Amino acid sequence: MKMARASEQDLECAQQVASFLESLIKGYLPDCITEDEDEIEWFRLDDHDQCKRVLEKLIEVAQQGSMFRVTFGMEVLLDPRNELLDPAADTLEIHPALAQLLNNTAMTP
Repeated sequence: MKMARASEQDLECAQQVASFLESLIKGYLPDCITEDEDEIEWFRLDDHDQCKRVLEKLIEVAQQGSMFRVTFGMEVLLDPRNELLDPAADTLEIHPALAQLLNNTAMTP
């Protein structure tokens, strides 16, 4: 399967969205929303005005790139049918079939 490659801008967008969501999960507002960067502002799900600010900023951040290209691109890389990465490894390792081909090529004079 072929897929458009994620750009640097797409990757930066994905990192920013992930960082943004991580902050919310930990219970505080991301730095890009707080008025005083030196003080933590806690995220309150029952505060409708705060939730509106969070959603508006999250949309703004996500519009700066393609999250889909990043996530779907990773899905394509991980697809065992493509034989790019080792499906048995917990880390990003080259597929054993591809490693064998590279090894055989390296041995050929």
